[in-house]
Amino acid sequence: MHAQITAPDARSIRFLDICAQNRKDGFRVVAPVIQPDDVALRGRYSSLELRSGLRLHATDTVDMFDMVTQARAEPGLTLGVFLAGSARISLGSRPITLSGAGGNPHAFALYTGEQDLFERRGLRGQRVRKVNVNIPQGWLEAEDWPAVRSLAALCGDHRALRTWVPTARQLDLAARMIDPTPGMPYLDSLHREVLALEFVSDVLRAWLEEEDRPVTVSSRDRQRLRRACDCIDAHQDARLSVDQVARAAGMSVSALQRLFHAAYGTSVLDFARVRRLEQARRALEGGDLSVTEAALNAGYGSPANFATAFKRHFGVSPKDVRSRA
Repeated sequence: MHAQITAPDARSIRFLDICAQNRKDGFRVVAPVIQPDDVALRGRYSSLELRSGLRLHATDTVDMFDMVTQARAEPGLTLGVFLAGSARISLGSRPITLSGAGGNPHAFALYTGEQDLFERRGLRGQRVRKVNVNIPQGWLEAEDWPAVRSLAALCGDHRALRTWVPTARQLDLAARMIDPTPGMPYLDSLHREVLALEFVSDVLRAWLEEEDRPVTVSSRDRQRLRRACDCIDAHQDARLSVDQVARAAGMSVSALQRLFHAAYGTSVLDFARVRRLEQARRALEGGDLSVTEAALNAGYGSPANFATAFKRHFGVSPKDVRSRA
């Protein structure tokens, strides 16, 4: 099913039209007070639900208000390119500024692992020329995507952000998604869907080529690994995210995952889980903690789950280790 609102050239886009298009996402304005017929944007604004299951937002607009809006973000991955302008957004408790160095075009990928609150802070008079393509959770798997290459495996944890300098091809595809097809409005939706699929394919292909490239662990990488391990050891609980570790190491989530696989043969979170189990074993061997206390310190809410993971890894139960101590 296709749904579209388009304001070609420099036409006015009413607040009412934006609300109608985004109603199912729980879209609302936090500030200021805007009347339904007020002009919220000027320029081109398109929002399409594509037959492939993707969703496309393409805009070349100027904000008419310092407008704060909120919407419900569903699980999935958003790939985007800013050709001009920037955006101040937040996903849940994480504030994010999307802008390129020196105003240059920039691309981003924002992963939402669970339903969350999305907020945008518009700036009156600012022009934003950008395109977003949203890939819903499960879309890759439905396309026979290998299970080991899920969105989470590629992107990291919930609210993980990845940025890069877009290629010439990605810039061309983004520009063509924003501008309607000259003289063929009846093919506009179909044309943009083809471009959106090409764009997603191009980005994912580049990521897979990067994932498959052999990694050599340099001395600089070992310094990053030490920072990552220090972060993991300082946060011995299950709430630690790959995104936190990547920031501590000064790397992207994907680069950090590749480095951990090259150095340790495992993912960041699996590495952290083993570190917690090892720390729990040392505490049990020293007689410092009970099995229940060790389970809680290792981030396990259930002592039974902790015992299962402990025995699977060490071949002995935590109770036996504690009794020997």
